[in-house]
Amino acid sequence: KLAGELQNTEMLRSDFINNFSHEFKTPIVSIRGFAKLLQKGNLSDEQQREYLGIIVDESTRLADMATSVLNLTKVENQSILTDVVRFNLSEQIRNCILLLEKKWSRKRLTVIANFDEQHIGANEELLKQVWINLIDNAVKFSPENGEIGISISEVSDMVHVFIKNNGPQISDE
Repeated sequence: KLAGELQNTEMLRSDFINNFSHEFKTPIVSIRGFAKLLQKGNLSDEQQREYLGIIVDESTRLADMATSVLNLTKVENQSILTDVVRFNLSEQIRNCILLLEKKWSRKRLTVIANFDEQHIGANEELLKQVWINLIDNAVKFSPENGEIGISISEVSDMVHVFIKNNGPQISDE
């Protein structure tokens, strides 16, 4: 039974590495392509600003992915799970929504945040990264003029956070 569980863990790790490698390569290729266009010259000031903006956005995305992987490694080693503090979860999620406002407003998305104040004890930085990743994915996979719903509820001393969009459904596989 243990050998089977180890094999499943190794398959998950392998899938993660393959998916991450693909996700990591995409912004690198984009950065290289726009940098080459800038190198060639013959671009208007507007085009240069646009291409530099894309390079900044893509390099930020790479930095965020690197941070996520470092955090994942820390979670596996359980070294950051000791930084548990009591904080306002609702405020944290509202701040994450605001951090991503540029992205969701660019797609003219409506964000409906339906929750009361909720305080929890957890690793604040780690959860912030979770909310940013989930909300960013909801934005990324929402159609133009779509809607993202975020709610928090407490059931039997458990806090549940729901993030829903009207984009394509994730397959069970």
